[in-house]
Amino acid sequence: MKSILKLFVVFALILTLVSGLVSCSPKGKENNSAVKIIDVKLTDEQYAFVCKKGNSELVDSINSFMEEIKANGTFDALVSKYFEGEGEKVGYTVTTTDVTNTENNFVVVTNCPFEPFEYMENDGKIYGLDIEIAAAYAEWADLELVIKNIGFNEIFVQVEAGYADIGMAGITASADRAEIYDFTTPYYEASQKLIVASDNTDFDNCKTVTEVEAVLNSLVDKSIGFQNATTGSLYITGDEDWGFVGFANIDGKSYSNAQVAISDLINGNIYGVMLDEAPANMIIEEINAQQMSSWGAKFKNFFETLSNEHYISIFLQGLFNTIKVAIVGLIIGVLIGTVIAIIKVAPKYKLIYKILDKICSFYTLIFRGTPIVAQLLIAYYVIIPTLDINLSALTVGMIVFGMNSGAYVSEIMRGGLNSVDKGQLEAGRALGMTYSSTMIKIVVPQAVKNILPTLGNEFISLIKETSVLSFIAVYDLYKALLDVGMVKYDSMVPYIMMGLIYIVLVLIISGGIKLLERRFAKSDRN
Repeated sequence: MKSILKLFVVFALILTLVSGLVSCSPKGKENNSAVKIIDVKLTDEQYAFVCKKGNSELVDSINSFMEEIKANGTFDALVSKYFEGEGEKVGYTVTTTDVTNTENNFVVVTNCPFEPFEYMENDGKIYGLDIEIAAAYAEWADLELVIKNIGFNEIFVQVEAGYADIGMAGITASADRAEIYDFTTPYYEASQKLIVASDNTDFDNCKTVTEVEAVLNSLVDKSIGFQNATTGSLYITGDEDWGFVGFANIDGKSYSNAQVAISDLINGNIYGVMLDEAPANMIIEEINAQQMSSWGAKFKNFFETLSNEHYISIFLQGLFNTIKVAIVGLIIGVLIGTVIAIIKVAPKYKLIYKILDKICSFYTLIFRGTPIVAQLLIAYYVIIPTLDINLSALTVGMIVFGMNSGAYVSEIMRGGLNSVDKGQLEAGRALGMTYSSTMIKIVVPQAVKNILPTLGNEFISLIKETSVLSFIAVYDLYKALLDVGMVKYDSMVPYIMMGLIYIVLVLIISGGIKLLERRFAKSDRN
């Protein structure tokens, strides 16, 4: 009864917090929170589509297609549609599950939002110049179009690992990238531009690149944001292969997407943001409008988007995947951890136990000594492609989480085994049972009751750590809610909702663990 009351109180506090945010309007920054673009092109770039190195057949095919649509006017019509608003835009479905890269599929990986090249709408579909080109090519080549919306960093590794045919996300072709990947013929001239607060007057007299860079070089202890792995990051930090000198006195700050960087700029945490020109124009217009909206309007936009059938589906799928990976990961972790713990506490009078002990120590060293995101990336992008094993990203995620958890559970279980009276083991051996059967049938069940609260903490940790699954293109809770927010270029509301949902999950898990503890305590008394 007390647990139910506590849960009710927490829900009441959460609802009060949300209602308070919904009812309040932004204060104090209505007139100075907007941002502006410094209208000077700082770089000269060319966008192209990226393919796996050596896939010349696909590159040649796409180049032939691009020549054809440029000659017949289709390409110009698409550009006019997305840059000038002329013509009806067509949206396509984004896959949220693993798709096998077969001869009949044309698998495209992209990164939203990057309007007008790729972006999401309230209807749950993806639009943009790149997307319509991809759809037109798939029809031209008699292939089935499959679109995956992932992080910009992951586009290149997905293509290199063979999980996708092509990357299309306003990708700049360069000499150093061409050493690792194959690029199609460039199709768009682009440049980087600087975004600053609307009341920033440092660049008012700047008309050329030299003048802008002179101001940037004069800055001291200022931070400029950029999206991970983009040309903007190289321009600010410097890169010899790209011909960028960089700015020694500027602290470059990396973000997962542009709108989060711009939000940080609006909040006064950084000096500026470096971003591609066309997306900058689109994003700034929407974000400036968002800043003039109350929190109530932001939450309303979020829930209106979430009410769409597509977004409800990906939200439920993301929630299910998060819980599934955590549960399966814990089960695998308990099994592996129990085996390791039994080996660890076993007498070392036999050579086999000494060898197994060394192997288990090495195992725990590897999985406890490296971050789980590194384990995911290595497993999915290196080991699986190398071994040519057909496993889905979700399956890989469950296995890696289980193996990672096993290293931690082994130490938890070892402590639990040591907490059981040694007389229990001796009694089992006296009855003629083997060491293994004694441990499994007598000692381990008692140890589990002792470590139940700690296992509950491990389950909670797994639930929260699943947010890194998006690195291997798994739709977890984090990725699903972020996709909803990307429709309106607002990531703040999804982050708040994400935090609240994780709190609810943790409360449910904690309540379940306490219930099990009471059940075990009751059985002990009986």
